[in-house]
Amino acid sequence: MRAYSLSIAALVILLLSSGSTVAQENTGIDPEALIEQILTVDAHQRERVKTVVLDAEYIEGKPDDMGGVKEENRFIKKVYLKFLPDTTWYYEEFLEYYEKGKLQSPEKRDKKAAERIEKKRKRKAKTIAWPILTPFYPENRKLYEITYEGVADEKIDGYVCHHFRVQAKEKSSDLINGDYYFEAETFHLVYVEFSPAKLVKKAMFKLNQLKMSIAYSKTPDGYWFPKQFDIRGKGRAAFL
Repeated sequence: MRAYSLSIAALVILLLSSGSTVAQENTGIDPEALIEQILTVDAHQRERVKTVVLDAEYIEGKPDDMGGVKEENRFIKKVYLKFLPDTTWYYEEFLEYYEKGKLQSPEKRDKKAAERIEKKRKRKAKTIAWPILTPFYPENRKLYEITYEGVADEKIDGYVCHHFRVQAKEKSSDLINGDYYFEAETFHLVYVEFSPAKLVKKAMFKLNQLKMSIAYSKTPDGYWFPKQFDIRGKGRAAFL
């Protein structure tokens, strides 16, 4: 049993105003065999690594005129993950809070942290504890169409990768659509871009777009964990 302490960055950009597998091309590669190997590798890591501690930096901001991000809020925190056979425990410890680049008091940090935790609970937002390979699990395959797109034209973070496209068969906020890139030699996930199959629209808030991506990196022992989680969204809030 191993425990790891790693670093992860999260960038949030907000603008307010019986499943099937299809081989896209005749590559001579069996997509089902690839998926089986991917799930085997993932299960092997979950069996061997029980606890992960992430040093995390969470940034909220809006796009600026130069194509970058104008930072509004920043949290320095630790994220704790504990892998169990049928679930993953997730806990956040907020260490510092910056507002427009200025360090705030512990009292304000705790208040802002509590607000975000409550919003996340109400929205039933997914965290990195949610198993990102969920669409590939046998019990979920009937909910998705999974297309093997072949080997990606370009290397992803320096790795040759197999590319799978995942499409939910129905519009549901509990399902996702996405593109997955798995390292061709070890079958670990290198990068994924995904969105909810249906956006949440409530009386006081309408979400028009939500795109997310997770990049992974390898430890010296050969295990892969998230290194950056980006969220980009567009929505409209109603103010009273």
